[in-house]
Amino acid sequence: MATVQILNEKKYAKALGLLYDLGGLFRTKPTWQLVIGPAQLHLLQQAGLVPKKNGASKRAQKRS
Repeated sequence: MATVQILNEKKYAKALGLLYDLGGLFRTKPTWQLVIGPAQLHLLQQAGLVPKKNGASKRAQKRS
């Protein structure tokens, strides 16, 4: 999973709309962040809503 922060309000709204239309799992965070899968990240990059480089950071895996 990748964490993406979109600071532009219009781009954030477009990204949410696109993710809702596609379905699938994603998570929102209070600071305009989205936790999305690699396919969703690629789609948002193709739509121009997330930069192609340095647009996402991988979350650390929690070990039990």
